Amino acid sequence: MRTTKKQLRDRDEAPDTDTMRYDIAEAEAMNMNVGEIIQLLLDGCVGLNETPAIEVKDEWNQLFR
Repeated sequence: MRTTKKQLRDRDEAPDTDTMRYDIAEAEAMNMNVGEIIQLLLDGCVGLNETPAIEVKDEWNQLFR
């Protein structure tokens, strides 16, 4: 079983936007297969650092709450 940074944080600790971005990226990376990673490397994507904070917060809440 893999341990994520999110799992290691205190549950009562409210994450900031950068931490939310990392949590989303970590969750997505753990669910990707090799084919998806190759496609991402070939085509690229809009990075989470380029995504507005409100969208990051909404996505984080959908994934982790």
